[in-house]
Amino acid sequence: MYHYAFGLNPRRAYRFRNGAQLLIGRGIDHVPIIEIFLREDYGAIPDGAVVLDLGANIGAFTIYATATARGVRVYAYEPLPGFCKILQENVRLNGQKESVHIFNCAVAAAEGERELGWGGDALFFPTLLPSASGENRENILVRTTTLAQILESNHLVRVDFLKMDCEGAEYEILYGTPSSILRRITQIRMEYHNLDTGERNAHRLEQFLARNGYVVTRIRSTSESNGTLWAQREEAA
Repeated sequence: MYHYAFGLNPRRAYRFRNGAQLLIGRGIDHVPIIEIFLREDYGAIPDGAVVLDLGANIGAFTIYATATARGVRVYAYEPLPGFCKILQENVRLNGQKESVHIFNCAVAAAEGERELGWGGDALFFPTLLPSASGENRENILVRTTTLAQILESNHLVRVDFLKMDCEGAEYEILYGTPSSILRRITQIRMEYHNLDTGERNAHRLEQFLARNGYVVTRIRSTSESNGTLWAQREEAA
């Protein structure tokens, strides 16, 4: 908490009571640690689960999943090369190279290339959302894939747990995924962002999930602009 309060970056990895270790790259990286390890915003991971981590960042959720559940397989997608490098080191530190598959790639509505905003006056986490008028930020070109392509390329018949922290891209990812693919995903636990009063808000997202056979079991707002949502398929509810 001392490091978090003063925005400090410790030289050594944090070591948690369950034995997990985690390196961070910036002071702001304490935020996902608090969300995932302390508040448990994504809840428990089932033993033996096939897990997708979209927006893996430095690997806080990936390491949490492998440290708290047995026999999991994690497919972690992170578009920013610097974060991906720390993610790889955290996987190595925790001896999870056999359990975790890492992809330096963004997830979006279509395959191709997109500009990823990653630095600026008030941008703390990378986003595919276009910059606001007058916003000062840095962009890099990244490769993109889709949720459907992830399942097909990794030969995943099912996904037990989909975690999403995609900084506003969650709508294009989910809305652009065919129903036949969504039927193969049992649980979705995600951060949402209220971007507009049209389709990109928690209310519309809940309606979309219901139309595709999900029951929203928990929705918590962190602020007016974002929060967390848990959903699972009706037959598993």
